[in-house]
Amino acid sequence: MSGSTSWPQPARRWPVASRERVVGAADNVDKRGPSVPEPYETDLDERRVIYAYCCTCKETETLLLEVGDDSPWAHDASNASHEVEYWREA
Repeated sequence: MSGSTSWPQPARRWPVASRERVVGAADNVDKRGPSVPEPYETDLDERRVIYAYCCTCKETETLLLEVGDDSPWAHDASNASHEVEYWREA
Protein backbone atom coordinates (compact mmCIF):
# COMPACT_ATOMS: atom_id res chain seq x y z
CA MET A 1 0.00 0.00 0.00
CA SER A 2 1.12 3.51 -0.62
CA GLY A 3 1.67 6.02 2.15
CA SER A 4 -1.35 8.19 1.23
CA THR A 5 -4.67 7.04 2.70
CA SER A 6 -7.92 8.48 1.40
CA TRP A 7 -10.26 9.09 4.31
CA PRO A 8 -13.94 9.86 3.71
CA GLN A 9 -14.92 13.48 4.07
CA PRO A 10 -16.72 14.27 7.35
CA ALA A 11 -20.44 15.07 7.13
CA ARG A 12 -21.26 18.71 6.62
CA ARG A 13 -21.65 20.52 9.90
CA TRP A 14 -24.63 22.81 10.30
CA PRO A 15 -24.30 26.00 12.32
CA VAL A 16 -25.13 25.61 15.97
CA ALA A 17 -28.17 27.56 17.15
CA SER A 18 -27.40 30.64 19.15
CA ARG A 19 -28.11 30.69 22.85
CA GLU A 20 -30.60 33.56 22.44
CA ARG A 21 -34.30 32.85 22.73
CA VAL A 22 -36.65 34.28 20.14
CA VAL A 23 -40.04 35.33 21.47
CA GLY A 24 -43.02 36.23 19.27
CA ALA A 25 -43.88 35.64 15.65
CA ALA A 26 -42.28 36.76 12.44
CA ASP A 27 -43.43 40.04 10.89
CA ASN A 28 -45.12 38.29 7.97
CA VAL A 29 -47.49 36.23 10.16
CA ASP A 30 -51.14 37.30 10.14
CA LYS A 31 -52.02 37.72 13.82
CA ARG A 32 -55.62 38.82 13.28
CA GLY A 33 -57.06 35.30 13.40
CA PRO A 34 -59.92 34.00 11.27
CA SER A 35 -62.05 36.72 9.71
CA VAL A 36 -65.26 34.67 9.53
CA PRO A 37 -66.29 32.46 12.45
CA GLU A 38 -66.98 28.81 11.75
CA PRO A 39 -70.68 28.03 11.27
CA TYR A 40 -70.51 25.67 14.26
CA GLU A 41 -69.36 28.51 16.53
CA THR A 42 -72.31 30.76 15.69
CA ASP A 43 -75.00 28.07 15.58
CA LEU A 44 -77.09 28.49 18.69
CA ASP A 45 -79.78 25.93 17.91
CA GLU A 46 -80.91 23.70 20.72
CA ARG A 47 -80.12 20.54 18.77
CA ARG A 48 -77.62 19.58 16.12
CA VAL A 49 -78.03 16.99 13.40
CA ILE A 50 -74.86 14.91 12.98
CA TYR A 51 -74.45 12.23 10.34
CA ALA A 52 -72.35 9.14 11.03
CA TYR A 53 -71.08 6.55 8.53
CA CYS A 54 -69.14 3.39 9.35
CA CYS A 55 -66.58 2.90 6.59
CA THR A 56 -66.00 -0.69 7.73
CA CYS A 57 -69.50 -2.15 7.63
CA LYS A 58 -71.28 0.62 5.63
CA GLU A 59 -73.84 1.36 8.39
CA THR A 60 -75.22 4.91 8.67
CA GLU A 61 -77.03 6.87 11.35
CA THR A 62 -78.44 10.37 11.83
CA LEU A 63 -77.82 11.64 15.35
CA LEU A 64 -79.80 14.42 17.03
CA LEU A 65 -77.50 15.87 19.69
CA GLU A 66 -77.93 18.66 22.23
CA VAL A 67 -75.47 21.55 22.08
CA GLY A 68 -72.25 20.50 23.84
CA ASP A 69 -73.02 16.77 23.61
CA ASP A 70 -70.03 15.05 22.05
CA SER A 71 -70.87 11.44 22.89
CA PRO A 72 -69.98 8.94 20.15
CA TRP A 73 -72.44 6.96 18.10
CA ALA A 74 -73.36 3.71 19.91
CA HIS A 75 -72.07 1.68 16.94
CA ASP A 76 -68.72 3.51 17.16
CA ALA A 77 -68.49 2.92 20.91
CA SER A 78 -69.22 -0.81 20.61
CA ASN A 79 -66.97 -1.40 17.56
CA ALA A 80 -63.68 0.28 18.40
CA SER A 81 -61.85 -1.22 15.41
CA HIS A 82 -64.31 0.27 12.90
CA GLU A 83 -63.52 3.51 11.11
CA VAL A 84 -66.41 5.94 11.56
CA GLU A 85 -66.79 9.34 9.90
CA TYR A 86 -68.91 12.10 11.40
CA TRP A 87 -70.05 15.23 9.57
CA ARG A 88 -72.54 18.00 9.83
CA GLU A 89 -73.96 19.98 6.96
CA ALA A 90 -73.71 23.70 7.60
